[in-house]
Amino acid sequence: MESKRKIGRNDLCPCGSGKKYKKCHGIPKPMISPQFSNPLHDPEIKKRLDEINAVEMQRVKQQGQGRPVISTIFKGFRFVAVGNRFYYSKKWQTFHDFLATYIHFVFGKDWLISEKNKGVDAHPILNWIDLIRVYREQVFKNTDKNIISSPMIGAVFAYQTLSYNLYLIAHNIHLVHGEGLHKRLIERLKKIESFYPAFYETMVAASFIKAGFRIELENESDPSSAHSEFIATSSKTSRKYSVEAKHRQIGKEHAGIQKQLYNALKKDLPHERVIFINLNIPQNMTSEGRLSWLDDVLCQMRSGESIITIKGKPAPQAYVFVTNHPFLYNLDSFNFPPAVVAEGFKITDFKLDSSMTLREALMSRGKHIDMLDLMKAMKEYDSIPCTFDGEIPEYAFGEINEPRLKIGEKYLITENNGTEVIAELVDCVVSASEKKVYCMHRLKDGQTTIGSYILSDLEFQAYMKHPDTFFGVYKKQDHIAKDVLDLYDFFYSVYKNSSKEKLLEFLKGHKDIEKLSTMPQEELAKVYCELLVYST
Repeated sequence: MESKRKIGRNDLCPCGSGKKYKKCHGIPKPMISPQFSNPLHDPEIKKRLDEINAVEMQRVKQQGQGRPVISTIFKGFRFVAVGNRFYYSKKWQTFHDFLATYIHFVFGKDWLISEKNKGVDAHPILNWIDLIRVYREQVFKNTDKNIISSPMIGAVFAYQTLSYNLYLIAHNIHLVHGEGLHKRLIERLKKIESFYPAFYETMVAASFIKAGFRIELENESDPSSAHSEFIATSSKTSRKYSVEAKHRQIGKEHAGIQKQLYNALKKDLPHERVIFINLNIPQNMTSEGRLSWLDDVLCQMRSGESIITIKGKPAPQAYVFVTNHPFLYNLDSFNFPPAVVAEGFKITDFKLDSSMTLREALMSRGKHIDMLDLMKAMKEYDSIPCTFDGEIPEYAFGEINEPRLKIGEKYLITENNGTEVIAELVDCVVSASEKKVYCMHRLKDGQTTIGSYILSDLEFQAYMKHPDTFFGVYKKQDHIAKDVLDLYDFFYSVYKNSSKEKLLEFLKGHKDIEKLSTMPQEELAKVYCELLVYST
């Protein structure tokens, strides 16, 4: 059996009644059945909530933890909200289209025209625009398509990243000192001598926003006290962090960071410190696949812990993120992989090579959860969304013509004897090696049947990007533990709700069973999961 044709509401019902499907077997069921006193127990409501949850998870996967993109189409115009302002156009088919125009709104057409007239002395943004125009002509040559998926050259990445960062800042940040702070950032971006450091600050701010932090720009022109670039407040722990962003000048071959580290540490700041330093060198990797600058950077930081003093006193501790974004050296090529390393300056249990027991690692993770979440967000939300609503792009832009498989929907399937029947899709499992999806359907009489469908290259590509939400509901795919903490999290997700009695039954025969029996359920579950990790 192999079919996945979805039944249209205006198609004739396959039952042979002669009625349209929507007036026969396609009549919607009541949202709340009489037998369910709690509406959350109603299958139809549960199905709808699962769909909403999957859509939101899929959106977050593309847009991060900040405010969602707010957009709608009305009378042929695409409207996009940025903070408390609306922008609109009839030409924006993708979110990338909007970003291509947004920079013009932020910098102003007059400024862009005046810079263009400067020729070779023009602002770097004008160079990016020229490279993008040439690349776009090559991509759209010999095609009549309006939307094409193609890899980014460095110039496209630089332009879109700056525009996206500025969008995120304007859309998410509460400007505690008024819009003047935002305007000063734009003025710094307009000046060539301060452009790259300001650009890097927008990249750092965007990383915090996508990780779900609340950001407050600081008034650095106020001489009454020292200021960081911004203050970041964790939405999870409410801890506040003073964030510094240091960008080394372009053209350096070495990875010296002592100057930037000292300048960030010397300020008298009110909150825990987070320091970002961008190396800004051409290469990241050695021929052996190692970060070419890692050993040098770690040596400088660790020796600095005992050497660096501020006004005769030991330097304060800080979380330090060292990044390298080589796209500025590869504006007309595709090869510019970024790199980031996080290390604790005077924070012993936040070092790359820290040696800890599982219990110590769990305690350390609790202490540094905000920075770990930031690292995770930088990895997971590293691309610029191309849709406005978080839809899978291959479906949003019509690249895939086949109907999307969604758990809970009804499809017309063909049985082995050639008969077509209506069946509800209840589960799906993908075999990546075969590029095939195995589908379980429930027939009208309650029986289940298994079928398979070969995924097209585009469908498989879309599945690999969004495996947990590809089938319209959240369905966690096979998980491979990356380390002992990941393995612990897997076990804890399984046993965290087990009753204390059941956990003690699992631990029967343990030498400390009497002590374990006095523990509360939550602590007992953690101990049991730790033992499972050690026994694996």
